[in-house]
Amino acid sequence: MMVQGITCVVTFFIILLGVAYFVVTERKVLGMIQRRHGPNKPSLVGLLLPIADGVKLLAKEWIVPTAANQGLYLLGPVFFFFFSYGLWLVYPVGNPMIYFKLSVLYFLCMSSVKVFGVIMCGWSSNCQYGLLGAVRAASQSISYEIGFNTLLYCPLLYIGTYELYEVRLFNGLFILISVEVFLMWFICALAETNRTPFDFVEGESELVSGYMVEYGGFGFTLLVLAEYGSIIFMSMITAVLFFSVCSEVLLLGDMMMVVISVVISYMFIVIRGAFPRYRYDKLMELCWKVILPMSLSLFMLFMATGV
Repeated sequence: MMVQGITCVVTFFIILLGVAYFVVTERKVLGMIQRRHGPNKPSLVGLLLPIADGVKLLAKEWIVPTAANQGLYLLGPVFFFFFSYGLWLVYPVGNPMIYFKLSVLYFLCMSSVKVFGVIMCGWSSNCQYGLLGAVRAASQSISYEIGFNTLLYCPLLYIGTYELYEVRLFNGLFILISVEVFLMWFICALAETNRTPFDFVEGESELVSGYMVEYGGFGFTLLVLAEYGSIIFMSMITAVLFFSVCSEVLLLGDMMMVVISVVISYMFIVIRGAFPRYRYDKLMELCWKVILPMSLSLFMLFMATGV
């Protein structure tokens, strides 16, 4: 029991460190895409930037607006952070710290509840921009979760399990069977993680950072860590579902899964640098008129063929 607790703590801090350096990687890659200098001042080529940012943010005062609902305002970032990092309990590593029999269902429950943290942050701040960001988060998450969940069941029907660790042990590239499922899944993942071109929840150009506009210091740090942690976890889930390459040597298999997850995370960054923000009505139209009918059709096709 003590070993499992230590493993959870070590894994938690490794994930936090990975998220911090993922933020630096994003800033440097966006700098290269836009042909400008990225962060390069702190230490060697900006490698100590996460530490500098962390110290700066944690040293700032967490100011609560006078008109805000103080309890919910302080609880919102903690709620969002807790459910974002609670997903990592089902990380399908060679020696899992906690074994879930139905880990896919746990993933669906945690990812759907997580949006309440965003709603709590936007509504409790009693700010028009924050409220609009929260409303957008609710409608966007509810809309895309339907297609997202339907697409998730397509590879699960093929593999025949609800356990992520068993999915990872299934030695087969599902993307070779159904590329269209992967493409729609990735679009839904972008919408679920509020990433460009579907970053309407933050909407810097019109909502001035949306639901987190009133947050600073430690609260803002929790929100950013939770958001980027969700991106990395979604990349890992994508790697397990569509690029399941297993190895008899557990350490080698873990390393291969990490490399594929990093490549998918890099795709999130490249898409942010390459595509402009979508229009909100087009976002909803894409979900209800394109992705939902196609995902249901593919789901029924997989069921009918008995795969």
